[in-house]
Amino acid sequence: MPTLVMMHGLTGTAEMIRPLAESILSPGMSLILPQASIPHPNRGFAWWLRDAPPTDPLDEASILQVENSVEIIVNHILQEAPEDDLIIGGFSQGAAMALEVMQHPSIRYSVKGLILISGKVLRPQCVVEHLRDNPISAVWMHGERDEMVPMYQGLEVYDALMDAGCPLLDLRHAKGHMVDLSQKEKIVDWVTSVTR
Repeated sequence: MPTLVMMHGLTGTAEMIRPLAESILSPGMSLILPQASIPHPNRGFAWWLRDAPPTDPLDEASILQVENSVEIIVNHILQEAPEDDLIIGGFSQGAAMALEVMQHPSIRYSVKGLILISGKVLRPQCVVEHLRDNPISAVWMHGERDEMVPMYQGLEVYDALMDAGCPLLDLRHAKGHMVDLSQKEKIVDWVTSVTR
C-alpha cells in the first residue's frame, strides 16, 4: 500500500494540511507530513522564502532553499517509508515542492502518483524530462480566480504533465487559491485507483 506524502503551503504547517491529507487516504495507507524548516515572519513555515512577488522566477538563493528543503523531505520519507510506493502531493508551495521531490534519485522510481493543488512548477523542463522517462498519474487542481498562484502558472504545471504524457485528472474550478472541497471525492477515488 503506498504512503501519501503531503506538503503544506507557504505560511502553513504540517498540522494545517493534516485534515485534508487524512481525508483522502485509502484504508491501510500511511501518511507522512513533512514540516518546512524556514520560519515565515507572519506565521507558519516556508519551503523557500524571498522578498519578491510569487509570480517571479526563483533566484539562485531561493533555488538553494528549495534544494535543501527537498533533502529534508526525502530524508523524512527514507526514515519513515524507505520501501514504500509513494503518492506525493501538496498545496501551493507544497505542490511546487512535490514536483521537485519526485525527481530525487533516492525515490524517483517509488513515486506512483502526484496530487498538485494550486501550485506552480519551478523548473518545467526538468519536470518534463523526468516524467517523459516515467509518466506518473496525477491530480491537478487549480482555481480560475487564484490570485496567489495565477491560473497561467497553474497551466504551466498542467502543460508539463501533459507534455510528459502523464495520465491526468483535471480538477480546475472557478474559485480562488484553495482546495475545491466539492471535488474532494474525485481525489479520494483517484487515490483508491492508484493504490489498487
